[in-house]
Amino acid sequence: MNIIKETYSNIRSIIPQNLDLQSSGDVEQEILDLTQTCYNQLLLFDGHVIRNEPFQFDSVIDVISTIQIVLDRTWEHLNTGHWSKVPESQRFIYSLGSLILSVVRVIQAYLVDVDQIKSYLEKGLKDIDMGLLLGCAFRTELTRAAQILSNSIAKFNAPQETIGSSLVCGTLLPEFAGVRGCEINTLCCPSLETFCSNFFIPRKPVKLEACMTHWPALNKWNNLDYICEKAGGRTVPVEIGSRYDDEEWSQSLMTVGEFIRTHIKSENHPNKTGYLAQHQLFNQIPELLADICEPEYCCCSDNDNSESDSTDINAWFGPTGTVSPLHYDPKHNILAQVVGRKRVILYDPKYSDCLSCHNSKLLNNTAQVDPEDPDYKRFPNYKDVPALETILNPGEMLYIPPTWWHHVRSLDVSFSVSFWWE
Repeated sequence: MNIIKETYSNIRSIIPQNLDLQSSGDVEQEILDLTQTCYNQLLLFDGHVIRNEPFQFDSVIDVISTIQIVLDRTWEHLNTGHWSKVPESQRFIYSLGSLILSVVRVIQAYLVDVDQIKSYLEKGLKDIDMGLLLGCAFRTELTRAAQILSNSIAKFNAPQETIGSSLVCGTLLPEFAGVRGCEINTLCCPSLETFCSNFFIPRKPVKLEACMTHWPALNKWNNLDYICEKAGGRTVPVEIGSRYDDEEWSQSLMTVGEFIRTHIKSENHPNKTGYLAQHQLFNQIPELLADICEPEYCCCSDNDNSESDSTDINAWFGPTGTVSPLHYDPKHNILAQVVGRKRVILYDPKYSDCLSCHNSKLLNNTAQVDPEDPDYKRFPNYKDVPALETILNPGEMLYIPPTWWHHVRSLDVSFSVSFWWE
């Protein structure tokens, strides 16, 4: 119980003090009142846990039921219409509700039998991750709470077999179907001036070697046990399906450990590929952020008279055969390969008319043509479009300028990091 008391004391200390929720036109008054009631009740629990005073388990259940109503109602707003149109006040309430619920889970763990403690702490960790994924406030508090709970959960983990040996990068290349392109220019750790003048400003792609030798991730991320230790209990969105432009594509929430067991290490491979793709994992789990470094090339900017926006850092982790269909991004992109290999095919944006964008607003940056299985009868203008390509090996980076089309396939179990900036 000393562990739970310490956990509660640590997580309780990060809850904002004297919180008074004001009326908002975007959030129903009933939801504000229920959230305020749960927050106030949470403060009353302090004496019971810290001074070991008795109190009713039912009172804890009441708070959980009430805050769950808040989260369920807010969830409906978060999933109605386009995500960009969701009022920040709704996401604020979702963040706060998730934080409150995680603390109450720790109180539950204090009241139950020892063999149930871990499951309640794991529920609290999932609540925190949901707040980080969908909310917009209390990110520092939620991140710290996740670290506290993760450390406490680790103390209840029994010794167990490791997930498996280190991931090994392949050496043989498969026979590639479809389009073959000219090899992209490759430079070994060019100076910032060389990169900016020869590639960034004229917007030309280039492969960069020896720019990641100082990254701890190059040694650590090959070990799945390390990833599970740092992130195994964290809930993340996983893409289910061969590629995001397929009709059967979907997303599912699962822990990183579950994703690794099901989609990376399982001998009985599921029918559908799972891909932890384009996720801001490093904002969610700072322990992994410490294993990488933002490339200095990201300081180049299209506008020298103003500070550029912060760099978006995303994780791409999946089994052999994951595919990102031919598409373009509006920002500068450095794709850093940490584990495994990827094949990348690129097209100059001046050939966009020959690549036949989808008409859908959601896919208007994605081409209908498939470089690996080109249909020249349907897309005759595509046949003569020149392509570039490269195999991106561990420790290599690829600079992809804005609006350059790129198709990506993993050749091994792969972990990549992308840096997007303007």
